Amino acid sequence: MAPEAATKAILYAALLPTVGASAAFLFVIARLKPRATDHPPRATNSRATELEPSIRRVGLTAALCVIVALALRLWAQAGAVFGLANSFSFESLHTVLISRWGLRWHWQLLAAVACAIAYACAGGGRRVAWILAAASALALCVALPLTGHAAADPWRMTVHATHLAGGSLWLGTLMTLAIVAPSIDADSRVALFHAFSPLALAGAGIAAGAGATAAIMYVGAFGNLWLTQYGRTLIVKLAFVGGAASCGYVNWRRVRSGQAPTRATVELIFATAIIIVTAVLTELEHP
Repeated sequence: MAPEAATKAILYAALLPTVGASAAFLFVIARLKPRATDHPPRATNSRATELEPSIRRVGLTAALCVIVALALRLWAQAGAVFGLANSFSFESLHTVLISRWGLRWHWQLLAAVACAIAYACAGGGRRVAWILAAASALALCVALPLTGHAAADPWRMTVHATHLAGGSLWLGTLMTLAIVAPSIDADSRVALFHAFSPLALAGAGIAAGAGATAAIMYVGAFGNLWLTQYGRTLIVKLAFVGGAASCGYVNWRRVRSGQAPTRATVELIFATAIIIVTAVLTELEHP
């Protein structure tokens, strides 16, 4: 279970900013208010021009990391089927690639490659490329459940894809902004995170709703939360989610009052913990 959980953690960590970078450019930058030094009507465009290259680099790097993570997932799956000693052989990898799991994995790789190409073509205000990057990233969220427990159930796949997309809009966009924010002045950072607040709230709400639905489906009886390993692991995840949400609330209060966020790093630490626990959770048997 360890190799599969580890590769899933890497995949989820790369997925978040893959979605978040396009969301940052399309939905956060567009909401930035003009600065006093800007000259309308190109105030918003000047902000986009200033931040676009760094956001694009985040998205492209994340998409390439997704491709690497998918290759690691292929190896982990071969190890789970044939044993770690035989996981690197051509025969083992080829057998997995042409299996039902492998054919579904191809869709994930296709979405990741399309996303990387879109980010590579973005820049210079090419909004179409950014839209294609966002569409490919969301397609990746839809494709990932194809190789998981939910693959045989369209409703469960929808819940999983929605959970991934919502979490990425919240934490993935936060990751992106945390990376690019140090390159701009303090006032612009406050404005950037202020513009991010509605998207963070929407993404967190979507992730929470889908997560609650998944918990009801998989946990079943309330007592299974503490009577089963799956339930206890889920409680740990919920504790980390609560910590991230608390940090987000503190940051939201600060940016509303015109101050820079102070808990973004702690929120990202909680996000890392959420990713790790989620990867472990997907490998556990449901009650």
